[in-house]
Amino acid sequence: MDAIQQHPTEKASRAAERWLQELGRSGLPGGFEQRELGKGGLLSTPSAVSNQVFIVHSGRLRVYLAGENRELTLTFLEAGDIYTTHTPTYVEAVAPSTLWLIDTASFARKLASDPSVTPVMMRVLGGMLNNAVKLIEDLAFREVPARLARFLLGLANRRGLVCDEGLLVPLDLGLEDIASLLGTTRQSVSLLINQWEREGLLQRQGRRTLLVRSLRALAERCPDPAG
Repeated sequence: MDAIQQHPTEKASRAAERWLQELGRSGLPGGFEQRELGKGGLLSTPSAVSNQVFIVHSGRLRVYLAGENRELTLTFLEAGDIYTTHTPTYVEAVAPSTLWLIDTASFARKLASDPSVTPVMMRVLGGMLNNAVKLIEDLAFREVPARLARFLLGLANRRGLVCDEGLLVPLDLGLEDIASLLGTTRQSVSLLINQWEREGLLQRQGRRTLLVRSLRALAERCPDPAG
């Protein structure tokens, strides 16, 4: 059985959830306003004039760049994550979401009096930077099959559950979202997964789970470009 490496983002995610629970223990934090977004609702766009910080209380949002014919996903925000509307990105709810919003100046004052918020912000921003660097590297040096293999390999290392036949990997994202993260199309992702399933590398276990039979075989599909 291939070894599974524990990934630091799992521990950070649990810490964010505990932080959010503590923050909202007495209801909506002072100075914040609550906003509900339905699936597909846009919170902000590059042309928006609002300058707010928001905390995701529940749901999931996608942060992405968009051109005339293409979108590139930078990250997904989940419960406990903090982000701002004052960026050249689109922020869209991909599931019904509840947000806590506050203007940036008021948030800065809160940050000065409660530094416990800083690690959560650093985690989100660090994750976005990491995703952006990976996306640039993938688009410049890797073909789509290698991008998908690297994505699945990372997911398996972070969240894979050992079973007799390999690793069960939960897919929280749909194929459209995965394709957007990888800078490709849903059809390309679907065709590759079908091909790898025929080759015995993967096996679907329902709509939201993949069985990865070998991490080593998956890693061979995404060699280091420098190598």
